[in-house]
Amino acid sequence: MAQGVMRRIEELSEERERLLAREGTHHASREDQERLRQIDHDLQVLWDLRRRELAGEAVDLDDDYFDRYTVDPGSDAPGR
Repeated sequence: MAQGVMRRIEELSEERERLLAREGTHHASREDQERLRQIDHDLQVLWDLRRRELAGEAVDLDDDYFDRYTVDPGSDAPGR
């Protein structure tokens, strides 16, 4: 799933760059500014998911990853 998270990060980063370029020429709309805020939030979540992936946690982008995560502590976790 690492490719999925990284691919989504790349897509949003490219969209963010386009919106920032538009904003830099003073042609950004209110919707563009709202979209930038949403992209910034989504990127924070996605980078957190990426860190969790690297730590060995199962991540599924099909889940509602903006609101919750599935935490899998592993088979050697206390209490298992």
